[in-house]
Amino acid sequence: MSKLAGRSSALTSLPEQRVKKEGKNFLRNLRIETHQDEARQMLDRIAKAQMAYAAQNGGRFAGMHRLIEDGLLPNDALSAESTGYVYAVTVSEDAAKYHATATPAEYRKSGIMSYLVRLGDSGAPLLTSKDNGGKPLEN
Repeated sequence: MSKLAGRSSALTSLPEQRVKKEGKNFLRNLRIETHQDEARQMLDRIAKAQMAYAAQNGGRFAGMHRLIEDGLLPNDALSAESTGYVYAVTVSEDAAKYHATATPAEYRKSGIMSYLVRLGDSGAPLLTSKDNGGKPLEN
């Protein structure tokens, strides 16, 4: 049982070290990391929703509202409330291409990184990220 207690202590030492190092910034940094993880996950969901939509609509992509109406995305993609990020989907005039962005709702409070997902040359979604000062990345 003492070996288990020793392992448990070792497991908590890394988070404790981080708390001590970051001090009062720990919770803010953790919130930002969580929001950024959620933004990447939402962009992944958007990319998958686009693929599903295109498969059912002759290879054409759709805007965010249509993806939500069709039940392919959750309503919370329209609000920064749950993830701290603002999402946008832009579809080409012929609906043959799209790109989606995730931008911090409040730069350095809800997130630091801006994200862009677009179709690569192979047709697979590609994710790009950059600290863009709270502005959306451009395609």
